[in-house]
Amino acid sequence: MLLLVSHVASAQSNDVTKVFQAGVDAFRLGKFDEARKHLEKARELDPKLPGPHRFLAAVDQAQARFPECMKSAFKALELNPRSSEAPDTRKLYEACRVAAGRTPAREDLGDSAAIAITTNEPGATVKINGLTYGGTPLFPRPITAGPLELEIEKDGYKTYKAQVNALAGIVTDLDIALERDLSVQVPKQLEVDVRQIKVGYLIVPSQDGTLRINDKPVALTGLRIELDPGTHVIELQQPGKDPWRRRVRISAGQKTTIDPRFIDTAARASTERTGFYILGAGSAVLAAGFGAALLSRGAADEARDIVRVERSRDASVPISSTEDVAPVRTRDDLQDARDRHARWAVISNGLYVVGIAAAGVGAYFIYKGARQRRDVAPPFAIAPVQGGAVVAKELSW
Repeated sequence: MLLLVSHVASAQSNDVTKVFQAGVDAFRLGKFDEARKHLEKARELDPKLPGPHRFLAAVDQAQARFPECMKSAFKALELNPRSSEAPDTRKLYEACRVAAGRTPAREDLGDSAAIAITTNEPGATVKINGLTYGGTPLFPRPITAGPLELEIEKDGYKTYKAQVNALAGIVTDLDIALERDLSVQVPKQLEVDVRQIKVGYLIVPSQDGTLRINDKPVALTGLRIELDPGTHVIELQQPGKDPWRRRVRISAGQKTTIDPRFIDTAARASTERTGFYILGAGSAVLAAGFGAALLSRGAADEARDIVRVERSRDASVPISSTEDVAPVRTRDDLQDARDRHARWAVISNGLYVVGIAAAGVGAYFIYKGARQRRDVAPPFAIAPVQGGAVVAKELSW
């Protein structure tokens, strides 16, 4: 009986390996539909094997099926968090999260986990392991990896309880639908608040300058601007300053305060010009180094020609008879050519080092002084929200 069971298990293992490898080969050839067919079959044959889940996540990403990509990558990490492929799987998971419109993690989590929670009715209180973490939507919050006891409460709704496994190194996203508690009488004022919570508010710290939201001018008639929930492109401009342009995520029922840090246009432009001057000087030094290298090479060629010509002279013929063919060159001439070769080589190498260093410094100044690009999406502005504990910070994603 044991031999029979062992034989069946071995045959099944071979089948899984063949099907899985066929899926991997199809994926690498760009045949995503064929790869999905093989990988799904391999997953069915051995649901506890992380490989099919990991490659299914890659197929989902290639086909822009980002929620499915997140689910498959999460399962692969859950099955084998210590796999050598785990770091790449975490990157794949986060890339699909961002592509799916999720709020990016603010920092490298390392061995910690993070959790993000949204509910169909914003403003619900989130408790994790008995501790209150704030209201929904809860943006990615670092937390100890492992099983978590989750409890979500909101007046007029049934308390939601669940146990969640938060994996190290990634953000665990939860979208929870709260159910109305018909046994609880909801105050009339609360019903009004529920309707009003369908919008969010952008808090502008100053009324100086001009404001554009989603490339449309908006009058700064007040410091609080009502906006629909979602991501908006905010652009503030003041005289003599570069425009402050960021993506801001507005949450229903919450006030999002931005903290613009303006850059002086004249100082930035001066830094950029300095970078171009240094880069130009570095290019000139590199050109001089190239010229010195040519002189060094010419001297080396001359030394080789001296040796070749003098060695090729017929010893049985007087030297005076061969001067018409090639002038006689002495050992002093040979040593002079060799000295010039060595001297220009040292000068060339020195100029190359100085030129490359100057070019690097110039490129750095140009980077620091460059105007913010408008042909790409601006970075996210991570700003404090009312009642939250998020530190004002800007991150480029």
